[in-house]
Amino acid sequence: MTSPRPREGTKRRRRLLARLIGLNMLGLIVLAGGFLVLSESRQFLTNAYKQSLEAQARIVAGALSQTVINRNFQFFDPSLFGPMIGGRNGPDWEIREATKIMRRVTSTTNARIRLYGRDGSLVLDSANMDRSINVISRELPPLPGTSGRQDWPKRIMAALRGLFQAEKPILTEVNAAEGYNLPEVVSAIKGRAASLQRQNPDGADILTVAVPVQGYRAIIGALMVSTRPGEIDAIISAERRVVIELALIALLVSLLTSLLLASTITEPVRKLAGAMRVFNRTSPTLPGPDTIPDLSRRGDEIGDLSVALREMTEQLLERINTIDRFAADVAHELKNPLTSLHSAVQSLETTTSPEQQAEMKRIIQNDVQRLNRLISDISNATRLDAELNRGETEPFDLAELVHEMGAGLAPSIKEASDITLITSADQSAPVMAQKPRIAQIIDNLVSNAVSFTQKNGKVYLRVLVGADEIRLVVADEGPGIAAEMTERIFERFYSDRSGAAATPSAHGLPAGGHSGLGLSISRQIARAHGGELVADNRPDGVGAYFTLILPREGRASA
Repeated sequence: MTSPRPREGTKRRRRLLARLIGLNMLGLIVLAGGFLVLSESRQFLTNAYKQSLEAQARIVAGALSQTVINRNFQFFDPSLFGPMIGGRNGPDWEIREATKIMRRVTSTTNARIRLYGRDGSLVLDSANMDRSINVISRELPPLPGTSGRQDWPKRIMAALRGLFQAEKPILTEVNAAEGYNLPEVVSAIKGRAASLQRQNPDGADILTVAVPVQGYRAIIGALMVSTRPGEIDAIISAERRVVIELALIALLVSLLTSLLLASTITEPVRKLAGAMRVFNRTSPTLPGPDTIPDLSRRGDEIGDLSVALREMTEQLLERINTIDRFAADVAHELKNPLTSLHSAVQSLETTTSPEQQAEMKRIIQNDVQRLNRLISDISNATRLDAELNRGETEPFDLAELVHEMGAGLAPSIKEASDITLITSADQSAPVMAQKPRIAQIIDNLVSNAVSFTQKNGKVYLRVLVGADEIRLVVADEGPGIAAEMTERIFERFYSDRSGAAATPSAHGLPAGGHSGLGLSISRQIARAHGGELVADNRPDGVGAYFTLILPREGRASA
């Protein structure tokens, strides 16, 4: 039944490691992804290209305006220039001069330049002016069935852009042959420069800028300058590759730091969990506190956890050992009166003397009373922890409680033992505690003091009020306490009655009827309230006194 637990613990550790890595990488992934998808660098680059193209277009348009003539132009070589203008009647251009200007411009720029007449006809196109032996190449569409495998990164980026960008108009060789098919050219013919973002049939971005070409007091055409297909995309892609490379490096560093962080968290936690698992039912014996790793040197929360677990384990082991000792002491203490009772019963059956029978009956009665008191004290001691935890504290005046108890106990003590109980509590003594438990301490201390005081003696009950604490002193006129016994008398079942008075106590019980649990229970109650119970001899050497120390109300939390 216990075999699945280690595997379950391993699975949980892996989950914790995965969470640490995932959370550390999440912010970086979101940042890099947002930069790639929502970055404004494309718009900045587009605006820069637009301004550059417009400046080039205006310079070229200004140069071409000098080639305008005021007569109908006749081609010098129709076979050469006819295809450039589509077989139409050309505008009033000096074609040779315009061609020279276009060639000079295209030799210094990658932009494509188209010159349109006023009627929208294409006059010159820089792409068709190269007479050299250089081969003009254009990218062919991918073969069927291979585009999905080869261009999937581009397709992903295009899909992401499609989510945030509107669809762009397509620019082809067909629609570019007629100027009136292009809104930017129409706007330029009307005298207003215009630009537009387009794309070719393959999806590559193209930026076009059209400006008017002015002759003498009239607009005689339009000049459209456009970027090469995918030119801006190539720059953006290069920039994104740099971002991706940096992001991958950052992710690798984040992964390493996450693993390091996990090793400093999950590994110590695993060791602590493994050490605590030793305390399960399968262990034949209880291990010691040293089983828990001491990680206090870390100086962090894990170190605090290890210290807390070690302290808790030590307290639990101490509690278990205390319970074991208590059980052994109970068995021993019960055995003594039972042995005496058994012996007295056997003697009662064999004796014939009335005096001996009366003595045996008295012994039997005392042993029965002692057993009754012992069982009651044992029952109170075993329930004490639970009752202290369940009980509710309340503010009350300790001086008032002492007056009430003194007034109730004094007559019975005077009648049973001829001892005077003197109470002194003239000043208010506010405390925050469980009132019935404090009353139990007072009753135990007064009973103990009466048992050691001779007839016609006095027991003093006094309350002292300090700035931070309240002291309740119970003094007797007995033989005092040996210096080495001031702590031992608080041990369970320890009772030294050699100096006790022979008269019955206020409870009607002889000196031998004390169980040795009263002082132990009283100190336990005092410490549970943040106080203390100590014993010492009176300075005048007349007897002993016990001091109950409790925090004053409002100082307990401090």
